[in-house]
Amino acid sequence: MSTAEWSSGYADWHSRATPNPNPTLFEPTRSALSLAVLRNDPVQPEGFTLALFRGATDAAIAVDAMGRVLQVTAEDYEGIISLAHEVLALPSTGTFRNTWALKRPTTSQPIDRILVAVKGSGDLEGDVELKETSVQGFSKQLTMELKRPLTDEGITHLPLSLSELAGLVLEAREGFVPGDEDKRMVTKVKDVLGDVN
Repeated sequence: MSTAEWSSGYADWHSRATPNPNPTLFEPTRSALSLAVLRNDPVQPEGFTLALFRGATDAAIAVDAMGRVLQVTAEDYEGIISLAHEVLALPSTGTFRNTWALKRPTTSQPIDRILVAVKGSGDLEGDVELKETSVQGFSKQLTMELKRPLTDEGITHLPLSLSELAGLVLEAREGFVPGDEDKRMVTKVKDVLGDVN
């Protein structure tokens, strides 16, 4: 299994999402957070890719890499979140930030940090803990062979659920132009995440 064709039933979710009619009224909260994705690479060491929220109105909201506030279809939201929870069930890599590193010919590959919100163990309402799984060097067009296989588990390639999720969340970077993003909204979302460094 060298290069597999990437596919997902939720592909193009970002293009199906519609602009929120009142983006300036959207206030991200940690209790409504479902998923966040950050990107670390040499150009953007603290980059932002995506956050998905579902609030009291039950509407699924995405904030993409440009800081655009989008309404996501219920089917796409549920599919992405279901994959995120499948990823949480994968074995740990035993590496920093639970990183699944893909075999690539060059170093300094981008790391996509997927943070899945789960109900925290505290008593506070809205207490949310973020569980992290990262992927280094992901590309839909390249091999999914791992740089460091999980030999005890017999895993030599990126698990399908993680590959599918990584490809989906990176759709939120489509059209990203560094410096043109809505910095105010991106900062608001990052503030909700707290200290995840």
